[in-house]
Amino acid sequence: MLANKLNYGDTIGVIGVSNSIDLVENGYEVFCKAEEFFNKKGFKIKRGKYVLEDYYGSAGTREQKAEDMMNMFMDKDVKAIICLHGGETCNTFIDLLDYEVIKQNPKIITGYSDITVLLQAIYEKTGLVTFHGPSFIDYGSKNAEECFKEFESVFINRKIRRFANGEKKIIKEGNALGKIIGTNLGCMMYLLGTQYLPNMQDKILLIESYRTTLNECQRRFAHLKQYGMFDKINAIVVGYNYDLQKDGDFYPQMEDILLDYTKEYNFPIIKCNDFGHKIINSIIPIGVNVQINSEKSSVEIIDEFLIG
Repeated sequence: MLANKLNYGDTIGVIGVSNSIDLVENGYEVFCKAEEFFNKKGFKIKRGKYVLEDYYGSAGTREQKAEDMMNMFMDKDVKAIICLHGGETCNTFIDLLDYEVIKQNPKIITGYSDITVLLQAIYEKTGLVTFHGPSFIDYGSKNAEECFKEFESVFINRKIRRFANGEKKIIKEGNALGKIIGTNLGCMMYLLGTQYLPNMQDKILLIESYRTTLNECQRRFAHLKQYGMFDKINAIVVGYNYDLQKDGDFYPQMEDILLDYTKEYNFPIIKCNDFGHKIINSIIPIGVNVQINSEKSSVEIIDEFLIG
């Protein structure tokens, strides 16, 4: 299921689904800068009723988050939803959402990090293609213009930009076809054993992490292996892993540990720096087919991802 593309002049809804804006340095100021930025670009911004709430560090109670989410999907004027920012509490309210209503009102929804939980849950329950991409507060940062280039290319012009053109490194050779699932590994693992994890059979798994260690990588990959994830997927694309890469791409990296934990499997592994934390994030549709060709070092999205 696809949402409609955006046009200049459209209304964009902003909701808090994870941490409170109070946990962001100069959070309200950054939030207002993002609103002003979009207004100058020709868009209207509609705040969720509880977007600026703080409930024990979360952007409102689980009931308030669900109410804001459903109101945005039911609001005919709102054409896209950008999540405020990430954190740790996105999984607290996904069981309160009315997925049938979401299915009847498909629209763009985007964010990254902890928002991975919400993107997968909506895709699994409705079939709606969701989008990994910059959070709302990123448009109030020094990187706002570069983030908007991604926004404009994907959501208005329906062209994949950074993810299509960024450099790819082959960690393990092979070709593969499958639908994209991901991207934050730690947050996605909250969904293991729940009804909100997509069926991983023949999928392409995209993974990245913010704060991680080499031992954390081992623990997570062992968990995925024991869960049976590696028996199902067709390929893995490893993104930018901040704590392991911030001082340079020194050995070992996440992909090195992944290679060891998947040595008996034949699927390809690709490394890129097109998605992750503390970088300009690619906008990547979740739930569309991607073709991996290691001979060409290419990862190509081959499905339509928006209507327009």
